[in-house]
Amino acid sequence: MRANKIGRTTGSGGSSLRYGAALAMLSALAFAGCVNDDRSAGVDEFPNSIYARVNGFLDEGKKSESISPAAGISDSLLGTGFHVAAGKVAGRKIAAASEAGAESAAMFGLAKSAAADSGCVSGSWTVTDSVPSPFKYTINTLTVCLDAKALDSIKGNETVIRGKSVTTFNTGRIESAEFTDADGDGILNPLAGKASKANLAFSTLEKGVSEKTLLVVGPGPDNSFDTENDNLVYSASWVKTSGDDTLASAAYADADSDGVAIDNGKASVVDLDFYQKGPSEDHPDAVWSRAQMRLVVRYKVEAKEARRVRFEMLSTAGRHETGEVLNAQGGRDFDMRDTVEGRFVSVGTAAADSVDAVDVRLTMTLGSDFDAKGDDRVYAMDVKSRKKIGEEKSARFTFASDKPIPSGKDPEAGTLTMRLEYGDGSSLTVEGTVSPAMLDVIVKDRTGKRQHAVWDREGRGISLVELP
Repeated sequence: MRANKIGRTTGSGGSSLRYGAALAMLSALAFAGCVNDDRSAGVDEFPNSIYARVNGFLDEGKKSESISPAAGISDSLLGTGFHVAAGKVAGRKIAAASEAGAESAAMFGLAKSAAADSGCVSGSWTVTDSVPSPFKYTINTLTVCLDAKALDSIKGNETVIRGKSVTTFNTGRIESAEFTDADGDGILNPLAGKASKANLAFSTLEKGVSEKTLLVVGPGPDNSFDTENDNLVYSASWVKTSGDDTLASAAYADADSDGVAIDNGKASVVDLDFYQKGPSEDHPDAVWSRAQMRLVVRYKVEAKEARRVRFEMLSTAGRHETGEVLNAQGGRDFDMRDTVEGRFVSVGTAAADSVDAVDVRLTMTLGSDFDAKGDDRVYAMDVKSRKKIGEEKSARFTFASDKPIPSGKDPEAGTLTMRLEYGDGSSLTVEGTVSPAMLDVIVKDRTGKRQHAVWDREGRGISLVELP
């Protein structure tokens, strides 16, 4: 699954909203005065800045490329993304944490069902063993119930109360895993006729950076963690910290009100909330970024369907960027089969930033695979901008394409309008068409003079005619 279709950082942790280049272009191409001040090759007074400004606005349609999850977001929490196998999490993690002999066999008891009258009224027994090696040292602690199963000769059938494993590496890295009851009966083993739950906590500490993963899992209807296809994850969260400073975090939560975040036995609607501090692959200038998504996930099937998407970022230059997908009515919940609106907003929070705000809205379709850009199409765009510094105060640009524009591609043909407003109350307007061969527009400048201007698609002037 691809976490930054708006913004590829792909948040591990990562999460991207690629506004930088487009916004820089808008600033660079700012129309500072009358068209009569512009120069052209071979045509006196040709308003080439108009072509540049229109071309810059048309490039805003390429923001559809950033409607994609940040790379790694989907697997930042559990390593295997949304393909959560609670049985493997419970069974394999315990097994991996224990490398000793007979005592470690008892750890597999977590996958066994307990008798109906289990409750461990006979007391408990704690076993601790150490596993040295040339590169690491592991200490395993297991507490089991002192019932008949603990005294028989069958290995691995014990009633487990809790377990913990801590491994210290020669490099100083420390890994730990702890397993405790989450349903209130005091034991980890599934109990027949009861919705058994277990708390799983994994952590690492290395060079002052700590990562912690917390899960609440269940064995599903068959009451066995060993069979994965019906196992449950009630909740899951992950956090990465350095001292009191949160470097990144992620959480998966129930979004369809069935009581679990992920049910391996059916399609699950999951809310993902991911945060990352500092730069990422797609946002080297990020102070922080955040992705919030609602996804439909299925066991062992790549997640392709999204129902909510919002990304947010603050850059070192003070630009607060947001990107989201909205339905036709402007609501957060959308259906990928419908036409949607991709909205991208950039707000200049720094006093020295000439840009106050830029609001780009793309009418588009997402195709059947949210993670793939190849099936996305843009049909129209509406761009508004406001400035804090300079003669120009606001701008509005609209474009309706004659045919769908593949994501990230230049439009071939369509109709456009552009209006620039200035601090002295004057304005400049542009109306016309784009074709595969040319840009053909009527320009009305700030003094009221009208011109018919035509360029080829490379920006070379073809004709300029004064109009009455």
